Amino acid sequence: MNVSYLDCCSNPKLEGVKVLLETNRESESLCQCKTCGAYWYHRFLDIIKFDGPDDQTVWYSPVTEEEAQHILHAEGRPDLKFLLTRPSFEKDNQGIRRVSGQPDKPLYG
Repeated sequence: MNVSYLDCCSNPKLEGVKVLLETNRESESLCQCKTCGAYWYHRFLDIIKFDGPDDQTVWYSPVTEEEAQHILHAEGRPDLKFLLTRPSFEKDNQGIRRVSGQPDKPLYG
């Protein structure tokens, strides 16, 4: 998946390395850039609105090598509280922006 607005390198191309959650309304996965090797935590959330278009939000947060290894080798859901304050990219129907963090738990899952 090509995510041109990420800042790990000049040509970021992400590949999922571990799926933590996959439903029809949200997903979470650890991704790695095939170009530079950087890790990113990816979250997708779809809030269904019956009176208009759905609200879809995507977050990407950079993850250190140590954090990635912890996620990769965790049995069950790892502690992801660091995501709450990790500067991240957020993309929704209002565009792409830098935010101060992302949720650390599923909304529905």
